[in-house]
Amino acid sequence: MVTAYQPRFTAISYDGIDSNTPMPDLPELLERHAQRGGYDPRTGQLTPFKNMPDDLDESLINQMLDSLCAAVEAGLGTPATFFKDFFATAQDVQNFTDALDDYSAEGTFWVNDRHFNAFINAVNAYEESGATYAAMADHIRALYEVEREQVQKIAKTGSKKPR
Repeated sequence: MVTAYQPRFTAISYDGIDSNTPMPDLPELLERHAQRGGYDPRTGQLTPFKNMPDDLDESLINQMLDSLCAAVEAGLGTPATFFKDFFATAQDVQNFTDALDDYSAEGTFWVNDRHFNAFINAVNAYEESGATYAAMADHIRALYEVEREQVQKIAKTGSKKPR
């Protein structure tokens, strides 16, 4: 008899961190959060990603994806406020999407199940938009272009953005 597979969620760097986690146990997380923004599982607060270099390495992009994942799993970040919630500047959006392309080009073919679910929920996307990290990057770029056009249209007409 073959033992049945027991499904398990993929671990992320935020698992097991909560308001009771002692600060001395979190120097890397706290430093990264101060420098780059993201989700703070101790406080439940989400700070937009900021100061994202144009050469995010594989480890850092994975940590940012884990941060996005933890925030979405905590009920933060909505499709309507995705860019405001997760990115401080347009350059941060560009650097993040470029890093996703690089992550994919380095042979990261399998999308972490939690990254996938968080992404499609955060941006209200179809599955194919989250099937690869490159597809995620393309979808974010497309959404950002739509948002940018809406902002320009509002600026031209002087009207407020519809809710």
